[in-house]
Amino acid sequence: MRTVEFRRLFDDKNAARVSFELDRDQVIGFVVQLECRFNGEWVPVVRYDTHHGFAHRDVLHPFREQTKTEMPVRNFNAGLTFAINDLTANWETYRRRYEQWKEK
Repeated sequence: MRTVEFRRLFDDKNAARVSFELDRDQVIGFVVQLECRFNGEWVPVVRYDTHHGFAHRDVLHPFREQTKTEMPVRNFNAGLTFAINDLTANWETYRRRYEQWKEK
């Protein structure tokens, strides 16, 4: 088994943290998390992971419990690819939404 970890900076205040475990080229678990810096502190905003035994997305809120949505993917390889692509394409939208929630 092999663990791969890296951080992808979108700009100086937004990054994706990626960690996954491989066994013979098959993803057996992953975490892909959008982290945004607010007032000098990195805050998780959206997280895709396989904890609890299934691929899902957690949308984190500043003032209430996170919401969990199961990912409709056929395997963890597809889930990892989807998660990385989604955060790469939509990180600005997720950050703006989190900022709006913080203002309420």
